[in-house]
Amino acid sequence: MKTIIQKSFFFVFVVIPILCFGQTSKISGTVVAFNKFPLKNITVTAKKAKTEAVTNDKGQFEIEVKKNDILQINESEFIEYSKKISKNDNDLNINLIIRNNERDMKNVVEQGFITQQNLDYGVKNLWHWNNEFSQFTDTYDAIKYALPESTIIYEDGRKGIQFRGPKTMTGSNFALILVNGVIADDVSFVTPADIISIRKLSSTQAALFGARAGNGVISIETQ
Repeated sequence: MKTIIQKSFFFVFVVIPILCFGQTSKISGTVVAFNKFPLKNITVTAKKAKTEAVTNDKGQFEIEVKKNDILQINESEFIEYSKKISKNDNDLNINLIIRNNERDMKNVVEQGFITQQNLDYGVKNLWHWNNEFSQFTDTYDAIKYALPESTIIYEDGRKGIQFRGPKTMTGSNFALILVNGVIADDVSFVTPADIISIRKLSSTQAALFGARAGNGVISIETQ
């Protein structure tokens, strides 16, 4: 009887965890730029499974992953990509953002990731897809990403951005937000993919807006 209990204990607490820990599955996907052009020779890694795959001429890849694994792409010419895999993820479409500088724009062609023709077309006609803010569906999340020192808060059912602690019991804690130079009380109408830049104005620049600038001023420029 003792032997049976010992074997059961070993199976439940040793064998099963090992089997579960070692289980992997395969997922596939396509890596593109400008949400259109396939990127080849891109290395995709699975953090937990410690596996990697390289995209083919069509930007396609297949990789072994573990449960709740994290897919990563860390090619230096692109904004880093990271995604936690769920059980429903398969046939992923990953749009990589090329870093917006002359060196990296040149390197993506020289490294064979994309052709010069496709790059030129993308820059001219599909630039809104090569925007680091296009990964967001909510403009407030994009602001939080661009300005890590900011916090998304709610006041009287309204959404806004805060830089400092509460101002007063009655005053608003919202930072003032400008969209293309115009004050906007709500920026949910702005499409993140259309945003060119998000920045916090300096104290000198903010002073132009008087008392309303007391909680800081954010400037959003769109295309």
